Amino acid sequence: MIKKDFDSMRHLGFLFDGTSREIKKAVSRGVIENNEGHQCNMKIGWLLGYLDRQEDAVFQKDLEKTLHLPKSTLADMIQELEKSGFIRKVPVNSDGRKKQIVLTEVGKKFTNMAENQIIAVDEYITKGISEEQIELVVEVLEKMRQNAMNYKSYIDLSNKEE
Repeated sequence: MIKKDFDSMRHLGFLFDGTSREIKKAVSRGVIENNEGHQCNMKIGWLLGYLDRQEDAVFQKDLEKTLHLPKSTLADMIQELEKSGFIRKVPVNSDGRKKQIVLTEVGKKFTNMAENQIIAVDEYITKGISEEQIELVVEVLEKMRQNAMNYKSYIDLSNKEE
């Protein structure tokens, strides 16, 4: 393939990446403007949202497995959240070494505000798009995500056949 052919093609990965970045920036702008000085990135926002939805006790080991984050990255995030007052580590009665991670009222307030911002951005970016079109986009994106996840298997299988 010559470069001209490549340049004239639609590259969905670039489109998705650019769209994703713009949506994240829109949410972040709203969160920062409404967050009374607390700095919070998207990873931390997702972590707080996850904690807010849990009914059972949550420990750092649980978060490592669920969020697929390296131990050191998660430890830094937890330390930052604790310092900012979003979470507390609470000792468990049965084992003093084990500490449950609990969302504070400040953390709950932040999570609620961030979720409202996400909803506002979702509503704004889908203006003028019918529910049927949105359902189709979701269906197509989900299929593409599955195909992308399976691509490594396809490559591995192709290489074995050669």
